[in-house]
Amino acid sequence: MTVRDDPSSGLPPTPRPPAAPHPAAPADVTAVPWWRRVRWRLVRTVVVVVAGLVVAGVVGAQVAVTDPVAALRQADAGWFVVVLLGAVLTFVGATTALVAVSPVRLRPAATAGVQVAGTFVNLLGPAGVGGMALNVRHLYRRGAPVPAAVAAVVAVQATSVLVTVLVLVGAAVASDELPGGVALLPGTVTVVTLAVLAAVVGVVLGVARLRRAVLPRLRAPLAASAGVLRDLGRRPDRLVLALLGASLVTGGFLLALGASLQAYGASLPLISLAVVLFAGTAVGSVFPTPGGVGAVEVAIAGGLVAVGVAPSAALLTAVTYRLVTLWVWVLPGWVLTLLLRRAGQL
Repeated sequence: MTVRDDPSSGLPPTPRPPAAPHPAAPADVTAVPWWRRVRWRLVRTVVVVVAGLVVAGVVGAQVAVTDPVAALRQADAGWFVVVLLGAVLTFVGATTALVAVSPVRLRPAATAGVQVAGTFVNLLGPAGVGGMALNVRHLYRRGAPVPAAVAAVVAVQATSVLVTVLVLVGAAVASDELPGGVALLPGTVTVVTLAVLAAVVGVVLGVARLRRAVLPRLRAPLAASAGVLRDLGRRPDRLVLALLGASLVTGGFLLALGASLQAYGASLPLISLAVVLFAGTAVGSVFPTPGGVGAVEVAIAGGLVAVGVAPSAALLTAVTYRLVTLWVWVLPGWVLTLLLRRAGQL
């Protein structure tokens, strides 16, 4: 109590600041629509995990009645060299494509080292994301502005998608059918797939809230990659080089998977092999494990079983493919990451 607050002092009391208003009561959570309270990322993760476990259970049940050890003993070791060659081709292709689209001059040897380092960095996050981030970092360290570096990496991915589509269409036309005996056109599966895709696009474009949420996220990267592709169109030599690099990446992975299959005495038409590979890669890119570990192997093994490969051979093929195209390069990738950082390339 101060002197002014003493009644015997004869002084007026000290004015007191007004009391702070009581905080507003929290909003009623039940007033918020339920679909806004759902953590959609968690839902997606649960759905993908459950789907992966179902596929793993199916493949595991089929492998349980076979003898994978006997299939491994009968493997033709000569094909493992071809698998390794396919893995090396993917690094050559990735280096060629990035050099072709880069807005700055790159040293091919250092850029190739960055691609190998990407195998290690990819294990630290979702499949492919770490490698793309490493390429952006490499371009930035070589003098490219960040938007131009991102646009170049996106353009590499767009070129890769284009080559993938061309490979699928070319293989399907050459074989006149899709895996499982589904006719290419009109084909019930093809028509239903196109109808579902059209419905999804229609919903996104027709619902204003979805349109405002989705389109701005796509506009910037698409515009950036379109700008890089326009520049490539003015330089046919660089465009051809980018397409060649993307073709080497796709061809290298197909060669590695096909040779892994041949090592265990099985083979598939190109269209079946391509569908299994691209579907397995797509599963790995959305599965919430670092580098798609486990998901890609299960998806490829399940796809091979679905198109008629013996379960034991399918499982060993998937493991061999991932061992040679990923795990063999993780330790060299870690060493190269340290060396390239020390050299100022990352």
